[in-house]
Amino acid sequence: MGMPVLSPAGSGVAAAPGRPGPLRPLALVAGGLTGLLGLVGMARLAAGAFDGPMSRFAWVVVLAAMLPWVAHVAWRAGHGRLARRGLALVLGLVVLGAATVWLSVLGPVLALACALAGFVVIWVHDWPDRRPRGDDRFVRMEELQREDEGD
Repeated sequence: MGMPVLSPAGSGVAAAPGRPGPLRPLALVAGGLTGLLGLVGMARLAAGAFDGPMSRFAWVVVLAAMLPWVAHVAWRAGHGRLARRGLALVLGLVVLGAATVWLSVLGPVLALACALAGFVVIWVHDWPDRRPRGDDRFVRMEELQREDEGD
């Protein structure tokens, strides 16, 4: 499984490297809006399956599936290192999805696609930093044997 990669001492969670502190609440809001777009898209898609209004059971199923998703996307956006360009891209996808969610049958599908694309942007910006290449080095068997021969 490997050793966990720990952050250096003194680099607290309050300020992620590479992103100023004031963008963190805005990223949290953008993540919440992305999750809400997915919730609205899923509710609209499920509502298309009924002749009249959605049943209470259908609402419970949609909300039980999507409310944890909204919380997860918002948490991941607030936890990650979303820069200004990524934040603008996520908000643009939310606006595009919100504009298309009310269009006929294809609208909710496009809104869900925009919400998924926004989550992918958030998710990629939450990946851990790459470790420097010089830290780890593979050792050949010949090098180990040479060290043993010297004793």
